[in-house]
Amino acid sequence: MPGAKSTTDTERLQREKAFHNDVFKRDDRGSVAAYSVIDTSSREYKSLILPRAQGKSVLEYGCGPGTYSFQLAPVAGHVTGIDLSEVAIEKARRRSVERNAPNTEFHVMDAENLTFPDATFDLVCGRAILHHLNLARAFQTIGRVLKPGGIAIFHEPLGHNPMVNLYRRFTPSKRTVDEHPLLDRDIDLARQYFDRVEVKPFVLFSLFAAPLHKVPGYRLLVGALEAVDRAVFRIPGAYRYGWTSIWIMQYPKRPQ
Repeated sequence: MPGAKSTTDTERLQREKAFHNDVFKRDDRGSVAAYSVIDTSSREYKSLILPRAQGKSVLEYGCGPGTYSFQLAPVAGHVTGIDLSEVAIEKARRRSVERNAPNTEFHVMDAENLTFPDATFDLVCGRAILHHLNLARAFQTIGRVLKPGGIAIFHEPLGHNPMVNLYRRFTPSKRTVDEHPLLDRDIDLARQYFDRVEVKPFVLFSLFAAPLHKVPGYRLLVGALEAVDRAVFRIPGAYRYGWTSIWIMQYPKRPQ
């Protein structure tokens, strides 16, 4: 099982907190145009979490200022959001009041060390959070707070595509020094903590449409390239070259 945090871990968390506090103060989520090719994966992520939240207890893990919490709130029994950033949680709490969402609550909390009791949530979900974390600790604490029969669903970047990695190298200000897009070994690690792990990839050839987002017919081009992506991803091993992915994890392996 994951051990106690080291000084290095504490410093990493402090860097993550400072980076994201700054991002949320500036309300800087990045360029919508640059990331428009991941719209399909975003829609699929939403289509997976909304039905599973119906009347349930939900944790948005790394919620920011309530990224999906307020879409989940109208259907869920109760939605809890956690984030390391105090700025994000302050904004989420204000939005909860403004949107009259009494079945939401938000807490500043370390995602690697959730303080909720065991078996608290039916659904744990998050977007672009796991790749900032010590995954062994994250998988262990997610599994612990899931109820029997619960499910964890995440929308995360993958780290094998050399072109995407080149883009990441030339845009360091858009990310933290500690983040690590997910790799094959991380899927193997997830399987040490969950009996069912499914990773669905998105965005391979459709990535080439991103610079053309202002060109007429852009959405048609993206749709055609996404069809190519789906065909290519059927080839064994091709999934690893997707830009982004949806992770579905169930049946935590309880410690003996």
